[in-house]
Amino acid sequence: YASVEDVIHRGTTALTPAEFEAVAESAGALILDTRDSAEFWKGFVPQSINIGLKGDFAPWVGAMIVDVQQPILLVTEPGVEEEAVIRLSRVGFDNVLGYLKGGFEAWKQEGREVDTVNRIPAAKFAQEVKIGESMVVDIRKESEYQAEHVEEAYNKPLAYINEWIKDINPSEHFFLHCAGGYRSMIAASILQSRGYRNFTEVEGGFKAIAETGLPKTDYVCQSKMMKI
Repeated sequence: YASVEDVIHRGTTALTPAEFEAVAESAGALILDTRDSAEFWKGFVPQSINIGLKGDFAPWVGAMIVDVQQPILLVTEPGVEEEAVIRLSRVGFDNVLGYLKGGFEAWKQEGREVDTVNRIPAAKFAQEVKIGESMVVDIRKESEYQAEHVEEAYNKPLAYINEWIKDINPSEHFFLHCAGGYRSMIAASILQSRGYRNFTEVEGGFKAIAETGLPKTDYVCQSKMMKI
């Protein structure tokens, strides 16, 4: 195992956008964007996975990335690069190869390719969704879903995304939400990194949706929990 000092030194290597791109390609690195979902959706380096530092960062990194040997490149808010490296190291992810110097703004200012997530406010979701016709995917934990959910929504917990993602019909649109937007943006970034773009993520999650007046229920239809 590398020493903590070595891990921090390597992980806090500042890379220009050109260097960042070159390392990503040569090392097969995963690009981990630790910014808040409120910023991430508006623009990010293509193929990035968003797991916000201001949230259950380490547990979700462990659950989503799994392989602790996976080379990682960081995109962070300026000044928190070392914190991200240390928090990754605490859960065994020591293979951070550096971070994007100047953050996403530096990438954008060079005119490089940028991706976005199709995110809409809960009020617009309430206007567009057709209960019983539109597909709504609730990625909260099963217990959260059982407590209360949008009528006819499917429950596909984020923790099992690698299992249910293969069952998605890429030609069928669906709405995606969690409780507040943190987990659904993780899911959105994973979906887009794997080529799925047939969804709309709902800002504010179920907390915001619950205030719209859309029909909700605490009845659990088992078929909604078994397949998408």
